Amino acid sequence: MVGFTLNVFIPCAIEICRVAGFKSSPNNEETFRIFCMINHKAGDEQRATAVLDTWVKRCDGYAFVSTRDRLDNHTIVVPGNESRQILWAKVQAMIRHANTIRNDFDWFLKTDDDTYVVIENLRLFLADHSPEDPIYFGNEFNYGYSGGYLSGGAGYVLANRAVQLIVENGFDSGLCNLTDHEVEEHRLEDCAIKVGVNHSGETLDDQGKGRFFPYAPETHFTPGNENLVRAVASLHQRNLLFEITVIVSEWLFQVSSRTSFRLLF
Repeated sequence: MVGFTLNVFIPCAIEICRVAGFKSSPNNEETFRIFCMINHKAGDEQRATAVLDTWVKRCDGYAFVSTRDRLDNHTIVVPGNESRQILWAKVQAMIRHANTIRNDFDWFLKTDDDTYVVIENLRLFLADHSPEDPIYFGNEFNYGYSGGYLSGGAGYVLANRAVQLIVENGFDSGLCNLTDHEVEEHRLEDCAIKVGVNHSGETLDDQGKGRFFPYAPETHFTPGNENLVRAVASLHQRNLLFEITVIVSEWLFQVSSRTSFRLLF
């Protein structure tokens, strides 16, 4: 069972909200830095508050991405009406912002405000990988898409080098399709391929258990769904006890029981 790291949370009085305690250095779970980018539906204060009160405190920096500025928190604003149609525009804004702060962070996590992330486990996983590799990790889907792509709902984490290549060789050069699209994952994968960035769904732990979970907990917990997706090879009690404990003690008390959220790690 993994315990929480106690970091000091600094309220967002500066451009980038930061959590103290880490310095940049690849391949060391205690020193490399993770910047968390949260897709947020403007006006849903319940989800935003839950994220702020729980897991995002353990990121080394974070930003919400929304159509409306959150006055008390750093927000990357994407003009438009909240809808799935602007998801790709939001992801572009996230990655562009990430590229402006690459000197300060090693890894960049994209996730949604209905996702709970165990940052400590994410650090353990990333400690075996280099942020200088052109790669991003997540849960792989193969639904009618040649070569597969990573689930946006499960969240994905981009290496520093991947961010640079996607922005400078893909977005800025006009090589990638930047038009609005509701399936962000397809647009991102198309762009990544063109600039030499690889995706990896090989994110199981050393016991063959999943780390990125694209569906709501009740779906994954249902008997018979052990092999629901490729990355969720086995969801037995040992794998879920820590996550259930975290959710009950830290999350469900702060959001409505009707709120659907996903698990990452």
